[in-house]
Amino acid sequence: MKKIAFMMVCLMAMLFVSNNTYAQDKKNPFIGSWLATASTPMGDSEMTIVFEENDGKITGYMTAEAMGEEKIECEDINTEKADEISFTFYTAMAGMNIDVYLTLDGENAAKGAMMGQFPVEAKRK
Repeated sequence: MKKIAFMMVCLMAMLFVSNNTYAQDKKNPFIGSWLATASTPMGDSEMTIVFEENDGKITGYMTAEAMGEEKIECEDINTEKADEISFTFYTAMAGMNIDVYLTLDGENAAKGAMMGQFPVEAKRK
């Protein structure tokens, strides 16, 4: 009986360790480089968005020809839902923060909106 109890404890410990290892190895699906197109009243605007994970924290920046190709930091990044990401960025051209949200549409594509109204489509680079 002691052997069975010992084997059960060992089995449960192995399951606990394997589940924790899986959770630690699983990275956010948005990590990487994305080519995004936002459809606005002034026409389509293309941008590259890069998300990175450092010490468990997701950071990001974007570049766009229309914004002079300078790196613009993504702020207030939210990844509470596994298949969604939202963030804001400041643009001096508009003089305001712009909010963006994206939802995965397959493994290498995402759809969402900018400012809650302008459609955004993104493809992994």
